[in-house]
Amino acid sequence: MDQQKLDRAIGRRLKTLRTQAGMTLNELASRSGVSRAMIGRVERAQSSATASLLNKLCAALDVTLSDVVALAEKPPERLVRLADQPLWRDPDSGYRRRHASPPDAASGIEIIVVDLPAGARVSYSPWGRNAFTQQLLMLEGAIAVYIDAKTVRLREGDCLDFDVMRAVTFENETKQDARYVIITRRGSSYGKM
Repeated sequence: MDQQKLDRAIGRRLKTLRTQAGMTLNELASRSGVSRAMIGRVERAQSSATASLLNKLCAALDVTLSDVVALAEKPPERLVRLADQPLWRDPDSGYRRRHASPPDAASGIEIIVVDLPAGARVSYSPWGRNAFTQQLLMLEGAIAVYIDAKTVRLREGDCLDFDVMRAVTFENETKQDARYVIITRRGSSYGKM
């Protein structure tokens, strides 16, 4: 799917989720800290949403980023071919996110493959409600993960378990692109790192 089609699909999905939640643009803006004008531009695909902006909107809507980017509007599937896996690129950092697992998989597990370019940094605000835990498995390269004031440096093969109740930043401090997998189980309870 090309970027413009994906932007339109993301915009439609965000608007659908917002209306299903019974929220006006003003209410979502108030809950998320994102301006009403920006939300409107994203919903109309007049602007590509950044990872940070999508994170704020998803937290306010009580949905995961996968719910928006994967556009899970079809019945659960057992198989999703590489060519059919939604790929999204953050226009600010160049961060690329591929939703590898089937949408609404019966297992409740989401598998996301992330490519973080050399020197890139992506920050996420803490979730206020319906927090979940994740595991990050490094495939290639190295990154630093900042969870509040704690810094964890990961290299190939390392695996980190963490939650989204605190601010999380992923940074590739190296001159080599990094690749990792994020694994999330829907409905998983949050715990302390």
